[in-house]
Amino acid sequence: MLKTLLRNAPLRNKILTAALAIPAVALTAQTALAGKTDFRVYNGSSMTLTHLYVSDSSLDSWDNDILGQSVLPSGYNIQVVFSDPSPNRCLYDVRAIFADGQVLEDYRINVCNSSDYTFFDE
Repeated sequence: MLKTLLRNAPLRNKILTAALAIPAVALTAQTALAGKTDFRVYNGSSMTLTHLYVSDSSLDSWDNDILGQSVLPSGYNIQVVFSDPSPNRCLYDVRAIFADGQVLEDYRINVCNSSDYTFFDE
């Protein structure tokens, strides 16, 4: 079973950085405003992450898959850049689908207080 960990400090276990690393993905071309922090999603699990959704908690549906046609292999990370014009909108939901079909959802993540979000094996 997979779990998540939300931390303020950088991930301490190895993060692979290679030419083939997944590029940073912006929800739109705008940059984030003060107060809201772009955050990095780490796949510290043993499974490949195939779909990743990050949506404003006030919405009743998921935004688009920010991985698109890419995947997030074990040990890799991706930068999530917010385009929301409100710097005070801090609560977001995260939905991940892994290669084995397992779905993990986490709600009301305060992105104003943390810059890291990590999936890991239990």
